[in-house]
Amino acid sequence: MAITTRQEFIDFTYRRLGAPVIQINIDSEQAEDRLDESLEYMHERHFDFNERAQFVVPITSNIIANKYFDVSTFGYSVGAQAVTSSTTGVTSFWPAAADIRTITKVYSPGSVVGDYMFDLRYQMTLFDFFGLYFNQSGYSQGPMGLYMEAMTYISMINDVFNYPSSFTYTKTTDRLFLESEWANIKQNQYVMVEAYVQVNADYYPKIWSDRIFQRHYAALLKKQWAQNLMKYTGMPLPGGAQLNAPAIMQDAIRELDAIEAMLLKTQELPVDPMIG
Repeated sequence: MAITTRQEFIDFTYRRLGAPVIQINIDSEQAEDRLDESLEYMHERHFDFNERAQFVVPITSNIIANKYFDVSTFGYSVGAQAVTSSTTGVTSFWPAAADIRTITKVYSPGSVVGDYMFDLRYQMTLFDFFGLYFNQSGYSQGPMGLYMEAMTYISMINDVFNYPSSFTYTKTTDRLFLESEWANIKQNQYVMVEAYVQVNADYYPKIWSDRIFQRHYAALLKKQWAQNLMKYTGMPLPGGAQLNAPAIMQDAIRELDAIEAMLLKTQELPVDPMIG
């Protein structure tokens, strides 16, 4: 059965733990809390729960006066698409500024090599179009190697003089500080911000079918279930059976440790090396 909503996912996990054959002693609010906790962890660790996006941000007088960017005002990303929530039915655009998890690069105004007709790369290709394929003798053994060397050199120059700006950003404050000379940043210019945004399950219900996510949420519910039963540990039940909440707790912790270790090895993005 395809899971398409939040409540269907919770019901599916209850059945995974034994309901309705076994009574799962978890309040509905506790189930919702554990689901939010699991989603938050997936957004932090699971590669498929995030997506890279670019935001073009105009520089205003307020930004120059404050010397920081309010990330919550970034609006929608480049190429944002209209999506409809499976829960509320409301149509909106995604990704938006509220979906930003972290910022990876910031490109300040100005470019050594632009993307227009006076671009050095464009002019080299335009004036040496036939030279890329034909040499002076007319045979198809043109100086492609020389062209590639020249383009590599131009790319190196661009990386040196138009390298992504150093910046400081934290999710808790939603403020982006550029570590650059603000006197060179003018109003009505633009900065390009590259960020990772969280994939919203209301818009993309395939998230509910992720097997790692299903296992993680089930383990969290099992841990909550054991916590609720702790006060009844050792209490005799009809037929001589006893509740063994510590065993359920240990089983849940063991499952969580295994899932988190697997996420660290297989789904988390590698740490970028620091160069320079």
